[in-house]
Amino acid sequence: MMRERRIRRVSADQVYMKFKKTLCALLCALTVAATGCGAHTPSNNSLSALPEDPKPTEPVYEEITANPGESASFGNMTMTVDSFEDPQITMESTGLKAVFFQVTIENKSEETVVTNYLNNFSLTVDGTYQEANECFTIPVMQKFYNFKGEEPFKAEIAPGESFTGYLAAEVNPEFKEIQLHYTPKTTDRGSRITVTLTDADLSLATK
Repeated sequence: MMRERRIRRVSADQVYMKFKKTLCALLCALTVAATGCGAHTPSNNSLSALPEDPKPTEPVYEEITANPGESASFGNMTMTVDSFEDPQITMESTGLKAVFFQVTIENKSEETVVTNYLNNFSLTVDGTYQEANECFTIPVMQKFYNFKGEEPFKAEIAPGESFTGYLAAEVNPEFKEIQLHYTPKTTDRGSRITVTLTDADLSLATK
């Protein structure tokens, strides 16, 4: 009986060893297959040879320039900065200075043109460009409304008509130069009229 049990135990070991060999062979086959699939992956050299994405380029503006009080036209639209005003207001939340621009827009086209401070205007302050929401902020527009008692520039200008209104902006109190940009068409952000102003152009705002 002892001999018979021993023979059965050895047979079980042999079965186990054969199973291990089969399992190892299967794992090796899977590894080779995976390596074969990876053979189609581009090497580092081939990846580096792929063309790079084109780098974004700075926008090129077709720009008409003018000084304060001068009229400048782009297409059928004309802008004049009538005054650049200092209400002597400091914004509590930012410490920036509030300034007002009185602007006249004339529509020489044959269509009604909608113009407002958020869609058609922007600033460059001492070389740093600012979109409307960065400079014509809600807090400074509220200060303007409290000071002047009117809404900021927003109008539907009929053909052959003009409209005069105000913009209010937050700027560095120590600014050297401000450029006010007017973009006649919101669908053509590369075309604009620019008026350059300095602190020498500031006049005291009146209510």
